[in-house]
Order: sequence, then structure tokens, then C-alpha cells
Amino acid sequence: MAVITGIEVIRGRVVVQADGATIARLPKAHYEKCPLHEGDEIDPERWLESVAEVQRADAYEAALTQLDYCARTEKQLTDALRRKGYVNPVVDATVERLRAAGLIDDARYARRMAETQAAKPVGIYSFKRRLMARGISVDDAEDALARFDDEQQRDACRAAAQSLWRKYAALPPREARAKLSQALARRGFGWDVIESAVDELTE
Repeated sequence: MAVITGIEVIRGRVVVQADGATIARLPKAHYEKCPLHEGDEIDPERWLESVAEVQRADAYEAALTQLDYCARTEKQLTDALRRKGYVNPVVDATVERLRAAGLIDDARYARRMAETQAAKPVGIYSFKRRLMARGISVDDAEDALARFDDEQQRDACRAAAQSLWRKYAALPPREARAKLSQALARRGFGWDVIESAVDELTE
């Protein structure tokens, strides 16, 4: 059991604390259906489950609204729902429901993102970081990265180098090469393709 030690409205959310720790940040309408008072003794898990029941329909609609705008990974959708004040039990249930319906699929998301990015001057390491930041698993990321083969990376690095070169062309040759190489590395290209692209361009 835990004791409710704080109930406060902050930016339209009701912040509930038990034993000094925040256990929920709820929209006021949801909190009013599962109200508490300071000093109440509760089982936090059971109370959160009751809140989840109140939020279930709204959470699903909120998730569908998010997906109307654009495809999202499980992590992106989970984070978005939590920011809106939905509690973990209903967030987990909503994500599972959407996954079962095929409305979210991280592997498919990663593949489609790779198909789009492979046509752009994007380095494989930069693309991998973007996938991981979106919560894509290592296995799904590796599958998507198969579209970034050596030939594609050479072409992409060459295109990026040509685009960047005008910024450094007026510099002394050695400095221009160094700055161009560093700029390409920041874009996520490997040093082997960077060296090849810079050699080709500066020759």
C-alpha cells in the first residue's frame, strides 16, 4: 500500500504523488472519474488499472489520430500517448492492439524509411542512429540497412561531397580536404567511402 502525498494541477494535468513519488499525470477529466485525496491509502497498481479502464477508448482514438498524421514506431506512439497523460497499462494495451491489427509495424516502418533515404545523400551510420532513436530494434534496423550497400554509399557520399564542396573550395587544399571529410563523417558516411569521394572531387 502507498499513501497519497500530493495532488496538484500543473498545465492542465493532475499530478498524483504517492509516498513522495509521481505515479500519474492525468487529464483532469480522467482524474475526476478516479479521484483521490491526500492521505488516502491505495494500491498504486490497482488504481492505475482503474484509470486505464477509464482511458481505454480515448487512448485508442488518440493513437489513431497520431497515425492519421504519419506512420509511427511503437516507441514514438508510446511516448506520444504518455505525454498526453495516458497511464502505462492503457498505453501498453493500446500499442498491443494496434500491433495486432497491423496498424503499427516497426520492421515495415524501417524498410519504408530505408527505401526513401537510400535515394538521398545519407550516410549509413547517420541513418542507423535515426532508426535507433525512433525505437527500432537492432534486428529490424539491420534488415533495413541492407538497402545501403557499398555502391549506394559511394554514390551517396559522392553526391554529398559535391554539394558540400562549394563551402570549402576556396580554402587551402589540405584544409579543404579535412573540412570536407569531417562534414561527410558528420553525415554518417564511413571513412572508406569518404576518402574515395574526396579524392575523386579534389583531383
